[in-house]
Parts: sequence; C-alpha cells; structure tokens
Amino acid sequence: MSTDLPNAHAGDNFVELTSLRGEVSVRRDERGVPHIEASCEDDLYFAQGYATAQDRLWQMDFLRRTARGELCEVLGPAALEQDKLHRTFGFTRLAGALLERASERARAALEAYARGVNAFVEGAGPGGLPVEFQVLRYAPRPWTAADSLALGKLFDESLSMSVDGDILRALLDDLPPERREELLPATSPLDVLLVGGDPEGGARPDGGVRGLDAAGRAPTGQAERAALTALLTALRRMRVASGGDGEVGSNSWVAGGALTASGKPLIANDPHLPPTSPSIWHLVHLSAPGLKAAGVSVPGVPGVMIGHNERIAWALTNLAPDVQDIYFERFDEDDPYTYATPSGPLRAEARREEIRVRRPADGSFETVTLDVKVTRHGPVIYESGALGLALRWTALDAERVDLETFLALNRAGDWDEFTAALKFYGGPPQNFIYADTDGHIGYYGAGRVPVRATGDGSLPYDGAAGEGEWLGFVPFEEMPHLFDPPSGLIVTANQRVVGRDYPHHLTHNWRVPYRARRIHELLAGRRGMTAEDFLAVQGDAYSYPDAIFAAEVARLARPLAPDSNRWAELADAFDGWDGVSSPESKVMPLVTEMRKAFRRRVLEGALGVERARLYEWRNEGSFLDKLITERPADWLPEEFTSYEPLVLACYDEAREALASRLGPDASAWAWGRLASVRFPHPLEKLGAAGARFAVASFPQNTGGSMPTVNAGSRVSMRFVADLSDLSDTRLCIPLGESGDPSSVNRDDQLEEWRNLSPRALPFGPEAVAAATRSVLVMRPPAES
Repeated sequence: MSTDLPNAHAGDNFVELTSLRGEVSVRRDERGVPHIEASCEDDLYFAQGYATAQDRLWQMDFLRRTARGELCEVLGPAALEQDKLHRTFGFTRLAGALLERASERARAALEAYARGVNAFVEGAGPGGLPVEFQVLRYAPRPWTAADSLALGKLFDESLSMSVDGDILRALLDDLPPERREELLPATSPLDVLLVGGDPEGGARPDGGVRGLDAAGRAPTGQAERAALTALLTALRRMRVASGGDGEVGSNSWVAGGALTASGKPLIANDPHLPPTSPSIWHLVHLSAPGLKAAGVSVPGVPGVMIGHNERIAWALTNLAPDVQDIYFERFDEDDPYTYATPSGPLRAEARREEIRVRRPADGSFETVTLDVKVTRHGPVIYESGALGLALRWTALDAERVDLETFLALNRAGDWDEFTAALKFYGGPPQNFIYADTDGHIGYYGAGRVPVRATGDGSLPYDGAAGEGEWLGFVPFEEMPHLFDPPSGLIVTANQRVVGRDYPHHLTHNWRVPYRARRIHELLAGRRGMTAEDFLAVQGDAYSYPDAIFAAEVARLARPLAPDSNRWAELADAFDGWDGVSSPESKVMPLVTEMRKAFRRRVLEGALGVERARLYEWRNEGSFLDKLITERPADWLPEEFTSYEPLVLACYDEAREALASRLGPDASAWAWGRLASVRFPHPLEKLGAAGARFAVASFPQNTGGSMPTVNAGSRVSMRFVADLSDLSDTRLCIPLGESGDPSSVNRDDQLEEWRNLSPRALPFGPEAVAAATRSVLVMRPPAES
C-alpha cells in the first residue's frame, strides 16, 4: 500500500496489486458510481470486478449460488426446490462448457474480472466483508470466470421461460377451438407493429401469428394432464417462493433527430423486472484505449449491458420468445433410464447431484442427492412413473456466449458494427434498439428462435413420435429489423412486433400492447422532443385495461342510475374517469378489484375453479377487454341472466376486498395505499438479524401499475440519452450503487427514481473530473 502519488484528490486511496499491468483510477461521484480508467482491457475489467465487489459482493455470491443451485448451503431447506430445478437445468455444467467456447477476448475479460473480485476479497479480509456473510456465518469462495457466465443463465430463466403457455394450451385442449382462441389471444386491436402487417383474410397457416390447431397435438390423456398440471403448479410455486411472479417486461423507444429539439436521436429504456434490494443493476463507466462505455452492468458480469459509448446508444426489451418445448418421454418400466424414440429405445444420460443443505437448528449440514435424467431433448424436469417431461430450451445449448455480444456492443461505432455484434447473440431473444451520433436509428430482434419440423411449439410434443424436432433457427438476416424508418420513431414494449405476413413463427407470447400503444400515442406526430419529454412518458400512469373497464361499466350504469343506488354510485365513480392510476385516485383501486372479480367469475364459470386458477396468459388482457366491451352471452356465468348483475356482484366483491385490505372508510381507498412499492432483500425475514436489510415500503408518488408505462416498483432503471450530448445521459436505479445497509449510497438514488428525475451520468473527462468525490488508484508494485 502506498500514498505517495502526486496531485492526489482529497480522500484518494492507493493500492498496489500484483495482477495489474499498469495504473488504474476508479473515480467515484456523489452517487458512488465508479468511473474506471485503465491503459488496457485486462486492467479495466480487473478494476470493474474489484469495484463491483466493493459495492455488491454478497449479492454477487447470492446470484451465483442461485444459478448453481447452492442456496440451501446458506439458507437451509426452504431453497431446496429452487436448487433442485437449477441443478436439473445444469447451469453449472453449462457455464463451464460456455467458458471453453469463449473467444480469447471474452475469456480474458472474464478472468480479469474474477481476479479483481478476488483481490478485493483478499484485501478486505473476513472483517471487511459485507454484513450478510457475517449474519449467515460463511465466507465466499473465490470468484471464477464461469461464475459470471452462470449468472447469465438467470436472465435466460427470467426472460425466456415460455413453457407455462405450452402447458396451459394443452390443459385447455378439450375446449372448442373458437373458445380456446378467445382465451388465448395472439393479437389485439391495440397492436403496434414494427415489421410487416396483417393482410385481409386472417392468419396464414404456415407462420406468423397462427391458431392453436396449427401447433399439432400431443397425447393428453389422464396421466399426461396430471403430469402437466403438477409441473405447472410446481413451477409457479417456485417462482413465488423465489420472489418473482413471472411479470417481467420493459419499455424502450427511440426518436430520430427530425423529431427532437437537439436534432440528434433520443433513446429511452426502462426494463421491468421483479423488485429487489440491492437493485439488479450496477451503474458503471468504463474507459480504456478503444473503449469508452457507460450504463448499467449486471453485478458479477464484466462490461456494460445497456447504455452508450462515444458513438452509439442501445436499449433492450424482451421479445417474449418461444424458445422452450416440452416433450413427453416414455421410459421403460423395467429400466427407468431407457426411453422410446422413433428409431428405437435410447439410454438417457444420468447425472447425480449432491446438494448441501444447512440445518436451521444447529447450522450443521446434510446432503440431499438428486438424480437427473437428460434425454435427447433435454433434462427431465418432471417425472411420474414411466412418464417424463423433458425440456428443450435454447438456454441449455452451449453454443453462444452472450457476453461476446455485449463486449462488442461496448465497442461498436455504427449500425454495421452494432448488427455484427448481435449476429451471434444466443440469449433470450430481445428487441435491441439503436441510435448513433450521426443521426441514425434502428431496431433488431436478435436471438435464436427455433424452427420446428412440425407445429410451432405451442403444445407439448410426443417425444417418441419424432414430431416437433428442431431443424435449426430463424436466420439472423430474416429476424425483424428496421433502419431509419420514415416515421422516425420506434417503440418496443414486449408487444407483437411482426404482422401476419412475416414469414416465420417467433412466439405466441407477446404481451398485451397497452404500454406500446400508450407510448406510441404520446410520441407520434410530436416535434422538438427533449429528454424531459421522454422522462415524462416513462412516468405516464394511464391504465388502458382499467380505463376500458371503467368506461364500459359507466356505460351500463348511466341508464340504470336513477333507479338504483349502487348503479348511481358506479356511474358517479366511473363516468368521465381519466384512466390515470395516480396515487390519490379512489377510482383505480375500485376498478382494479372489480376487474379481478370479473376475471375470476368468468373463468370459473367457463373452466371450473381448479382450472381457472391455472389460467395465466400474457395477453389475457385482450380477452377481458373484449368480454367487458362486447359482453357475449356464451361467456356469461350460468348464475347470471345478464352482465348487469355480474357487474354489480363484482362491485360488491371489490368493495369487500378493499374494506378488508384498507379499512372500512372508502374515502381512504387510494391507489397509493393499495399499490405500495417495496424492494425485498433475501434476508429481511431473518427476524431481528434481518431487520437492517429491509427497505420500508412506500406509495409510488407518480402512480403506475403493471399495464401502465410507469410500472411502479418493477421499473429497474430509468435511462434517457440524447445523442447530441452523452454527458447529459440521464440514468438511475431504484435504490443505489451499494448493497451495504449503512452506506450513504445504499438508497440515495431512490428519490430521483421516484420523481422521474434521474441525474446525468458524467461521461466526458471534464464532467467526470467535476463530479469526482473520491479516487482509488490501483497500480502494480513498484520494482525494487
């Protein structure tokens, strides 16, 4: 350790580290964001690993354990089912295989990052580790290059688990085709398409958005239905136990210079992910010869994932891909590892996993063994007797190292280099949007989408029949893309982006396009837009589905109000409502609860109680909008003679629910109280020991809900960049850079996140120098 460097900034620190080739500076601004400058990439990623570990070491270890199926070792048996699932997926083995395939540049970045993490741990010593390690009484093992790749698999799981939809379709296969189509809509009147259109004559039989019958059919007898129901129930139970609910999404849009005040493009992104403490993102600014990038990174992974460099900016939303298929595998009753294939019996790969589970009572350990079967389609994720359900999933193929794409994006200087970086992207298919300092904008849907021999993957397949095999992937050149569209505007928000005339099937899992439609409405036709205008759109709280429902209820209520107090109450409450889910709104809670009751009653009447509980469809809002708008008699529950008494019953049920949750005083039923924001920490439930980690819940003062552009606590960061001045890029995360509960940077970004006023992330040398509050200088030991 040395402190003799001249011209040191007040409060500077210096550390000598043998792994470095040259001197590195880590300047931190008021928010604690590290601005890292190095003379080579090895030192740059070393310093990024070191700085990230300073801020988020325990979160990194928690994510690593999650991916590798090692949570039970520190959290006990409560995490066993989640560990078993990740062991079955084989993320640990997959990360090792990916590391072997990584390019020299990517491997060097991963290894340098790991050395930086470990240098911090070694220098900190046991007493300097994050408090979570002390509470749980363990120390982290050394970080490895493969650990960073394993973390990437968690994003695959969060953004491409589409198997729920396949199972649900199979469980609804006894319904008339037209009824299934209404329950599982693939299109919406609100769709905002980017590529192609919907020609007259409806869906094409061989691609695009197709009906359910085009998918083919797997056997769904009693045993198969029972297995599918059990798997779906287990997956959803684990999702809830791990703190998620499957509701992920994102907004991104870009406007060309003809529409902006600066004359250069403006780009915005606000990914919607399950809220966590610490935040899922870590802000960083990286500088080395030939590389200068800033934005958000994933704690534990080198590089910038979303952000900008000196020439381009990029943003991401989920394409909602269908990259998973389920296969029924028939195992030999006398040999449980032999299963049927079209060419005869085949032996499944057998793998035994040993899971260390901490006993809560005394902290000792037991070992739980898990036997995993892997067929030619993939791991068996559920088994009952001789029947197994195997999962084929692009995320389980060790073909593409996704980090390669993001490292290349950090360096890309134009559209050609941007698309070249995306060409070999193999992660969950994403909508990548683009802007550059020359004034160009663009969009590319990138990622591997399977081409099946039969069907489109909408239903499980019979593994013994040879149907549904993957023939390859949609060619990159034929994935949807745009460059400098005449409108000067590109909007993606997980909506259907291609028309029925698009030649390939991408997915049936598009999100209902409420957010995309609203963003398009707010931006289309405008000129002279600024970053403040984009931030205002990010804060928009207009709720399409609730506004539609309220308008229809008001339409029913008006003629009946003179003769009924309850109809009069509904007419007074809903007539003329602006549809905004503001914190003070008294209408929004009532509409939301009524819509829930309406959904439940209709589904239970049509499907029965048990099957209605299983129904979750990403585009189900379109179905409910159609029901309340058209009110078809064949969907009316049999206990009602018309929709009027059904709506009144939903009104009564909603009032009871709100009284139970918020108290009997209806004047206190404000949306801000019902839809409070919270960021849960994995350890906050550990009694007194966990209290320090809790972040108090609060009303989101700008309003919002999942169907609105501003999705409340799910907004994982706010990003707006004007390509005319990248030093004025607005960027913040919900809490802060640090995971330390005692740090001033633990939640110092919360107010700017809440108030839609993210501060600029300094980028140019002068801006960084002016913002610097502390400097850590790293350098190799002086030669003796």
